[in-house]
Formats: sequence, C-alpha cells, structure tokens
Amino acid sequence: MRHLTGQRGLTLIELMVGLAIGAFLMLTAAPYFSEYTSNSRLREGGNLVFSEALLAQSEAIKRNATVRLAVDGTSVQVIDRSVPATPVVLRTRTLSGGVSASTGNVDFGSEGRPVPFGTAVSINLATSAGSCSGDMRCPGLRVDAGGAVRLCGNQLLSDC
Repeated sequence: MRHLTGQRGLTLIELMVGLAIGAFLMLTAAPYFSEYTSNSRLREGGNLVFSEALLAQSEAIKRNATVRLAVDGTSVQVIDRSVPATPVVLRTRTLSGGVSASTGNVDFGSEGRPVPFGTAVSINLATSAGSCSGDMRCPGLRVDAGGAVRLCGNQLLSDC
C-alpha cells in the first residue's frame, strides 16, 4: 500500500509576500518601540531614585542619625550626616539612558521622617528623548511630611 503525500514547503513568491508583510508590520511598530524604550528607561530611573530613598530612610532608622538623599541631575547619593562637619557618602548611583532628575535633598531623621518635621519633597524625572506627556510617562518621587515615600507613575497626573 502506497501513501501519497503532497509536497510540503513554501514557494519563493509565498516567502517574499510573508517577508514583505513582516517588514511592513515592523515599520509601523518602530515609533511605538522607541516610546516604549524611553518609558522603560524612565521607569528604571524612577525605581532607582525610589530604592535609594528607601535606603536613606532605613539607614537613618538603623543608625539613629540623620541620613540625606541627595539628587543632583544624574547623580543620586545617600549620605550619613551624623556629624554634619564630616558627612560620609554611603552610596552613589548614576541615572543612565538620558534620564535626569530635578535637584533635591531629603534629610531623614532617626524616626524615618523628613527633618525638619513637616518637610515634603518632590523630585521629578525627565528624559532627553522627549517631553513628558500622556504617552511619555515621567515618574516623580514624593516624600510627604510624615515620611511616606512613593513613586508616582506620571508626574503630570493630579493625584501624584
């Protein structure tokens, strides 16, 4: 008994049509991919500033001293200020990928609250790839007067 099987495979024309459709889809998706990349870098920078703020807060509680989160453009530092005349840099991190942050300092006291009491701080992130909008979501770090630290997904929103 003999089994007849049809030939399997693609013709050159079918292959070329498939490649043309794939190339067209990639070209239409390219602008969204660059926006996705910029948003991803902004989110990464926001998470870096947020984690350093939490580190500064926990170090202040652990050391029972004042610890500062200092943000200056692309540099983020956690500084032990137990002796104000001789501050000690505990850690320095750098924002990358064209992401920068507004300049700001937060001093956390031994209870993990900003000092002087009642101080609230906002540090916003931006990118050189474009301006912040509904599509380009620039995060913002918020430290409220009671010591709550949060990262807003988009600094342009009213609830941030």
